[in-house]
Amino acid sequence: MVGSASPAIKAVFVDLDDTFLAPDKSIPEANLALMDQLVERGIELVPCSGRHALGVPKEMREHSSVHYVITSNGGAIHSLDEDRDVFVCDISHEMVEAMYERLSPLPIIFDAFANDHAYSEQARKHLFDQIDVPEGLRAYLKAGRTFVDTTIPELLPSLGPVTKLSLFFVGSAGADAIDKAVHELGGMHYVQTSASNYEVMNEHATKGAALTWLAQHMGWEISQVVAFGDNNNDVTMLEAAGDGVAMQNGTESAKVAANHIAPPAKDGGVAQYMQALL
Repeated sequence: MVGSASPAIKAVFVDLDDTFLAPDKSIPEANLALMDQLVERGIELVPCSGRHALGVPKEMREHSSVHYVITSNGGAIHSLDEDRDVFVCDISHEMVEAMYERLSPLPIIFDAFANDHAYSEQARKHLFDQIDVPEGLRAYLKAGRTFVDTTIPELLPSLGPVTKLSLFFVGSAGADAIDKAVHELGGMHYVQTSASNYEVMNEHATKGAALTWLAQHMGWEISQVVAFGDNNNDVTMLEAAGDGVAMQNGTESAKVAANHIAPPAKDGGVAQYMQALL
């Protein structure tokens, strides 16, 4: 369904993978053109992703419509103008160590997001070839990791706040162990973003909470905010926005949380939906 005219839109929050980006990780031409339109109308574009700030495509980070990036599923809000996080909701180093102690014996890729990097252990790199993901995503994951020769707990003293743990697992035992650890340790929650991945954050870190914080920080009314998403980690953002829009290719939970449905990401669905509002 295409939305009707909306009063004084101030910001458009967009998930990246399979929302603003096509399945091949490219930005559809229609969405590139939309960014220029938003600048002309004084509307902010806010990428909202499980990625770290440097994982946001360069075309978006360097575009004049983009000044803030929500990273790690709401674990941080990064100001591109100031090159720093202006909001952080992290997992304590002690909690990271406790999670690692429980999960390290299992075939689980234990990646820590901090300092605008995704740190991954070289000793577990071979597991990327065993997890159940499409080949394109497998290559993307390997390319986007900073592999270290030490363990994550040994690396922690040199890191700043850890905003997310990305845990890819081989087999159901890994999934069960992650679920048990999160619930028994407390203070955290997770979202499942694929058949073999749980992303763990501070219990208060969600895209919806980050959207709300940034709107208040910038003086935007929630009714002036449009948000687009496709997956389970976008649900809180779709619920928090004045107009929450799920992609046609999205999960059922995203569609239930949304006010409207946009055409699929591969067809530049964000731009198609926005044309009716602009």
